[in-house]
Amino acid sequence: MGRLYWKFFIFFFLAQLTAVSGVGLAVWVSNKKQENANAQIEASPPAKSLVASAAATLKFGGVNSLKELMQYWSSRPMPQVYAVDENGKELQGRKVSPELVRSANEVLSSRLTGDERPNSLVRGAVQLIEANDGRTYLLFVPAFQKDISNTKLLGFNARPRNRHLFPVMPLLAGILASLIFAALLAWYFSKPIKQLRQAFASAANGSLDVRIGNSMGARHDELADLGSAFDLMATRLGALMQSQTRLLHQVSHELRSPLARLQMAVGLARQQPDKLESSLVRIERESARMDSLVGELLELSRLESGDVRLEKELVNVDELLFSIVEDARFEGMAKEIAIQYQANPKAITLSGQHDLLHRAIDNVIRNALKFSPSQSMIDIRTEILRTELKEHKVIIQVSDQGPGIVETELEHIFQPFFRGSASALTDGHGIGLAIAKQIIEAHGGTITVRNLSHRGLLVEITLPLANSVA
Repeated sequence: MGRLYWKFFIFFFLAQLTAVSGVGLAVWVSNKKQENANAQIEASPPAKSLVASAAATLKFGGVNSLKELMQYWSSRPMPQVYAVDENGKELQGRKVSPELVRSANEVLSSRLTGDERPNSLVRGAVQLIEANDGRTYLLFVPAFQKDISNTKLLGFNARPRNRHLFPVMPLLAGILASLIFAALLAWYFSKPIKQLRQAFASAANGSLDVRIGNSMGARHDELADLGSAFDLMATRLGALMQSQTRLLHQVSHELRSPLARLQMAVGLARQQPDKLESSLVRIERESARMDSLVGELLELSRLESGDVRLEKELVNVDELLFSIVEDARFEGMAKEIAIQYQANPKAITLSGQHDLLHRAIDNVIRNALKFSPSQSMIDIRTEILRTELKEHKVIIQVSDQGPGIVETELEHIFQPFFRGSASALTDGHGIGLAIAKQIIEAHGGTITVRNLSHRGLLVEITLPLANSVA
């Protein structure tokens, strides 16, 4: 058992022990108090009968009749009924202690208030009767009258009644039950926490395939939610580790080819000095490719890490697209690719970082140029989307007439270094669309891709307008 188990166990056990002891002590004190009050009043059935007889005599016969009856009883070996008025004087002039009168009043008051649960045995042992002389008399039989002998013959027992002892056995039973339930409760809470600790230790050692959701059983509490959250974390960490491993492998593969060509160019320059110029051209071209690849990798890493603080400004969409389209038309002249773009009649303004948005959209259009056949056309359109929540957005659509993408490859197109089956004869590293996706999402937008029904690919970028909340 771990330390947490014992902490839970001791805490719950002490809490329950305190509750059980407190309840037991309160019951014992209450019974003890009532016992002290009842100890001076005789409550046996014969005593109740004597009090009832005296009460009836006083009520219907008057004070003189009760005096005669009590004088008759005083000549016999039996417990005596006392009749005490409101001034504390006994009817026959006998001495009565104030404690005895107070005890009789407590028994009587508990009966009058209806609280008879602790006094059910003494009910009727004390009565209050109003006599014909205008006084009120308290009738009762004192307990343990030492001057009375042979009281057993009349059904009285002059020995003290059993007193209420401290409830040791109920307290022990409560302690045992508290011990069992505290152990179960501590185990119930500490077991999943121990499983979580072991799972975190395994994850820290590099084992990300551990899962604890199923081991939680049928729990439906915060600890079970924590176990599910751990499983989700482990799954995502595992996917991230695999992605990093795959990225490292792909980067190594992409760098290997230009490095190999650089080595060949250097070797050729040494062997054939007369071809030094062509070798230097090759070295310069491969160096530029490596510089471009490293630059794209750094940009992608910066975007994926979230370490990008957008320097937002108002960006006119038409002006942004116009500058990108002009550059794309110049590049498309070699393949006789026409780029069609018509500005939206309404001014469209975004809030974002101009250079990043330029790069994202430029990557999408350059990708369309790369896969478009000669003498084809690329169509670029903008549209304003209005929703019920008054969140106005702009949709930028870029469609080409290229071969499109295999349906099973669509979900991977925005992954770094992914190159579809149609990319075998084209240059590039497969990073441009991944960078575009990171930039668009950093601006609160989305980017999707789908094949057109006839031929080609459609890339759709959705971005919020600067005045999206009207």
